[in-house]
Amino acid sequence: MRNLWRFLRIPLAILVLYLSVILIYGTATDWQPTGVTPLDASAGRTGTETVIQDSLLRFLTWNVGYGGLGADDYFFYNRGDFFWTDLGKVRSPEANVTRYVAGQELTVTSTQSDFFFLQEVDTASRRSYFINQLAAAREARPDYSAYYAPNFQSNRVPIPLFQPWDHYGGVQSGLVTLSRYRPTRSERLQLPGEFPWPTRLFQLDRCALRQVFTTAFGPDLVVYNLHLSAYDSDGSLRREQMRYLREQVLEDYAAGNYVVAGGDWNQIPPGFSWFSLNPTVEETILPPGIDFDYLPPGWAWAYDPAAATVRKSDEAYDSHRSEKSVIDFFLCSPNIRLRRIKTIDQDFQFSDHQPVYLEAELLR
Repeated sequence: MRNLWRFLRIPLAILVLYLSVILIYGTATDWQPTGVTPLDASAGRTGTETVIQDSLLRFLTWNVGYGGLGADDYFFYNRGDFFWTDLGKVRSPEANVTRYVAGQELTVTSTQSDFFFLQEVDTASRRSYFINQLAAAREARPDYSAYYAPNFQSNRVPIPLFQPWDHYGGVQSGLVTLSRYRPTRSERLQLPGEFPWPTRLFQLDRCALRQVFTTAFGPDLVVYNLHLSAYDSDGSLRREQMRYLREQVLEDYAAGNYVVAGGDWNQIPPGFSWFSLNPTVEETILPPGIDFDYLPPGWAWAYDPAAATVRKSDEAYDSHRSEKSVIDFFLCSPNIRLRRIKTIDQDFQFSDHQPVYLEAELLR
């Protein structure tokens, strides 16, 4: 036993030192946003139209998967590869990332929409080869206002834990809202709840990007770009965030405004049947869902039950085998009529999520 200890003590000491450095550095550099933060237009892009004149508006929401999760790739962490993974699989090949980002930019350029809610937009991350996807989004719609709310800022995400030479690395990422109109107010709302230490050091700091727009009809239009928590096994963080959002949207509506909230909710909408998109799956753990009584009567959930908005990303996409679901959708206040809702089926070419398009009418 003494000889074994002599053999192991140096490797164990190195391991303890390595883990200590990770935790100390992560704690010292941890970004901890709070409350409400006013936002300025990205690169001065404020939009050209100051007042919404048309009662029929178009919206698109899309989690672009940081440009690294198109059909040919997967997220190693979703396979349970926390300590180590296959070499070269921590991030997608650079050629793939370039192709995915180009496809995302083309989608934004070619889709006629007044508002674009984008999530997981990297600005300077190792996982996406430091491609500035915010700049790409701005170039896709150069005449639109562009606002960015960061929700993931880490100097180094140290996973896989025992592969420091092939790590996830630094991440700068967030939400982007592009709009034809110039907002009168733009702000980042920090969502409540966080993982316990030390997990929270390397997780997203979830937020909502809230904007207010002037209409020609009297009431303002308030829009929310959302990306709620994932990986909280008991769903407690999502529930806390949903309570907060409920208070926010009800307050906005009570003030006489139109309200549209869209994004990646990381849960299924009321009334959606998960098995309708996965008829051959016999046994699974169903994703969490939003309760029917979450909001008073009159509020409307807008989603397309016929097409998936997200795929399981622990493997490359297989149209026959990959599990699919609907977690990207919109919420509209009672003074808005839903005219059309459609998931744009791209067969997950450019992201592990698909764009969702909404046409809605502001009632006068």
